[in-house]
Amino acid sequence: MKIERTGIIENFSEKRYEYWVVENEYVKIMVSWISWDVPQERINHWLEEMEMSGSSSKISSE
Repeated sequence: MKIERTGIIENFSEKRYEYWVVENEYVKIMVSWISWDVPQERINHWLEEMEMSGSSSKISSE
């Protein structure tokens, strides 16, 4: 998976959303994740929290 900037990633192989913080090309930290198996209401709440936590952008990767 190619992580280039801070934001939300759709990880298709793990079936989950992930929130990554990228400091530079060598420092990439997965801060939080949520499985696609939980109710949609919880996913929506998680997405809102992650978007409010910083300058996140939603990008898709596999």
